[in-house]
Amino acid sequence: MIYYLFLPLFLLLLIVLQNILSNILFFGIIGVEISLILVIYAGFHLDVIRGGMISFLLGFFLDCVTGSISGYHTFIYVLIFIVSMIASSRISLDKVSLIMIFTAICAIFKTVIISVLYPLIYAIDISSQILRVYLPQTLVVVLISPVFFHMFYRIEASLNGGNAKQFERS
Repeated sequence: MIYYLFLPLFLLLLIVLQNILSNILFFGIIGVEISLILVIYAGFHLDVIRGGMISFLLGFFLDCVTGSISGYHTFIYVLIFIVSMIASSRISLDKVSLIMIFTAICAIFKTVIISVLYPLIYAIDISSQILRVYLPQTLVVVLISPVFFHMFYRIEASLNGGNAKQFERS
C-alpha cells in the first residue's frame, strides 16, 4: 500500500531529475529520457498493474511539465509499456545489446510519432530538428539504458528486501 502512496512522488522526482540532467549536461538542447528507460524496464520486469501505473503516471507528469501535445507522453508511454511486455517474452534480458536495440527502437518510434503529430496539430515542421536534437537524444538514451536497467533492478530489489522476484510477472 505504501508503494502506491509514494510512487507518484518518486516518479515526479524522476521527471525533475531528468530535466535537471538535461539542462546541466546538454544545456537543455537534448533530453535525457530516463523516464523512457523506466517504462521499458517496467514492461520487461513488472506486472500489468504496477508497470501500467508507472507508465501512465510518467506520461501524465511529462505532459504536465513539458506542455507538449496533451496526452502525447501518456499515450506513447502506455503503448511502449504494452509493447515491452509483449517483447519481454521474446528478448533475453541478460543480453545488454538486445536491451539497447529495443530501447533504440522505442526511442525512434517516439520520435516518429512526434514528427508526424507536430505538423498536424501545431503546423510546425520539426524535420530539421531530427538530426540535430532527436538523433543525439536517441543515442544518449541507448547508451545509458544498460546502466539504468541495472540501477532500476537494484532499486526494485532493495524495495523488496533484497529480492526483485516478487515484483516480476509470472
